[in-house]
Amino acid sequence: MGKFLDMRTSQNASLTGGINASLSTFSTSPSLIGVIGLQTGSVSQPVVKLDGTMGVGVNTLTPYTVTILFARGSTFPTSGTRIYTAVYGIPTTFLGVDGPQIGDMILNLTAADLLAPAATQTIYTMLAYASTTATRVGPESFQGIAQNGSLPAGS
Repeated sequence: MGKFLDMRTSQNASLTGGINASLSTFSTSPSLIGVIGLQTGSVSQPVVKLDGTMGVGVNTLTPYTVTILFARGSTFPTSGTRIYTAVYGIPTTFLGVDGPQIGDMILNLTAADLLAPAATQTIYTMLAYASTTATRVGPESFQGIAQNGSLPAGS
């Protein structure tokens, strides 16, 4: 049975439409979405579970992809150890009789870092980029939890 070590959250926006206008556009290079530091007390082989949520706008003309990744060890988008990457296809919307038929999309992902180092604190980042200029609409949240010991069977 595992023992709780730490839990942290980085939240940019709690609501759809809650993104600051200066942050609402992200491009084809990784943008920092969230950063947390999990304090694990230098235990060996902590189990770290990471969760992220990100809302993106749907374009009326062009489909695109959004890549979200979790990294360990740095707050810089191009460094650190990538521990998880997910690519989401964002479809176009079409205008029907009643207006747009697809609204904004909420992307959710969960990952585990089973190779976390024995350290006093480990930095984790959530980064995202799009295949074309896209709109971040919110919500945006990144959280992690660390425990000492293995996960129960079936987790």
